Amino acid sequence: MKTLPIVAGFFVILSSFNLWATPVTSFVVGGVCDPSRATLNSIMESGEASELLGGVNPSYSASACLVFDGNDDGNANDPQVNIGQKDDGLLNTKYGPDDSLFFIEPEELQNLDDFPAGIADDPGWIHLASVGGAIGQNDQLAVNYDQAGPITSGGLFLDIDALLNMTFTCVDDDNGECKAVDWVIETDPNIIDQVSQLLGEATFDHLVFSIKAGNGFILYDFDFIDIFAQELSDYPASSLNFNTPYKLSGSLNTGDFLNPNGNSAQAISHLNVWARDPSDPSITRINEPSTFGIFILAVLGVMSARLARKNPQIS
Repeated sequence: MKTLPIVAGFFVILSSFNLWATPVTSFVVGGVCDPSRATLNSIMESGEASELLGGVNPSYSASACLVFDGNDDGNANDPQVNIGQKDDGLLNTKYGPDDSLFFIEPEELQNLDDFPAGIADDPGWIHLASVGGAIGQNDQLAVNYDQAGPITSGGLFLDIDALLNMTFTCVDDDNGECKAVDWVIETDPNIIDQVSQLLGEATFDHLVFSIKAGNGFILYDFDFIDIFAQELSDYPASSLNFNTPYKLSGSLNTGDFLNPNGNSAQAISHLNVWARDPSDPSITRINEPSTFGIFILAVLGVMSARLARKNPQIS
């Protein structure tokens, strides 16, 4: 993926916001969470019905999880620009006493905006959607898709719901309080074809669900570099490839959010969904799937190309 040049005026806009602030939450050092509370149960090609997971373990738990006190509302899940820049939204910040990055290593940072010039300091996380609560069994939660951009006031932006379709269905309801959901995320195959022809291949390496319940929230991360490597190792005849739009599905539950008595899970308050795309394929451990990478490439590439055509000073 190419870096996204940003006009000088954009830095003025950035400096007028407190985008580089510490998250509005408190990381729980040593906080206990169980990655199996979030699962990936199926991978199919978009628009198809044939299951592609065929390894020894046909279901995958989240690769990692992190526990936080407090709320994740406000700027935490409302990036101002939402192209993955440093400190624009919760996952693009750092956390904990050692200033760790969310689920990535320092060598995976990117240079999305060339600010400071030549410095790779952008984590690359894009907020896809916020998801509201459900009121009963088999109810679908409301999905509020985010947008990427504009990078300048009144500029171009991309609606994420034009590229992705997400559903979250309550499957464990207790008196109108939802404690578990089944989730599905599918990329529009027609959009994928169009964007692929224009911009070429893309890569995707992480998907994160943030669950808010009780007095805290937990992030569950799926690292598709590791998941695909394991799948291909267990099942060499797999038809999985890294240039295909996929439909992913799985489950989430609040078993990590016990009430003060420790005898019952608390209900979901809300969810947030994030995805990450690396800019430089040379830093990845294996070739990576393009399930959401095409979307992210579209965000960066289309905005960059259109801005460049409109303003020849943008290189």
